[in-house]
Amino acid sequence: MSAGYNKFIAVGNITRDAESRMVGETEVGRYSVAINGRKDKVLFIDCDHWRIGGVLPFLTKGQSVLVEGELEQQSWTDKEGQPKSKMVLQVRQLQLLGGKKARAEEPEMDFASF
Repeated sequence: MSAGYNKFIAVGNITRDAESRMVGETEVGRYSVAINGRKDKVLFIDCDHWRIGGVLPFLTKGQSVLVEGELEQQSWTDKEGQPKSKMVLQVRQLQLLGGKKARAEEPEMDFASF
């Protein structure tokens, strides 16, 4: 079987302010993006953004973004012992498209690639 190719690109709006945590010495941001589809369908995708750095303050609810990365299936068992899973986008590139401003007054940032 040949190697596959995993690349996901979408434009949408951030649904909640990004939060960050440290994994080892690396800052990882997590946020969700709503992507409008056909027939008023909306896809909600969680995003993990490694080395989020200075772009974190700009990732606020309502901000329009273009996200690019790889989809990853994450699985776990809930408190009741039921298996659960979801798709998470491992963000490799992010482009801010306008909309909301940063949480605090900071210089404008148009493009971030990580």
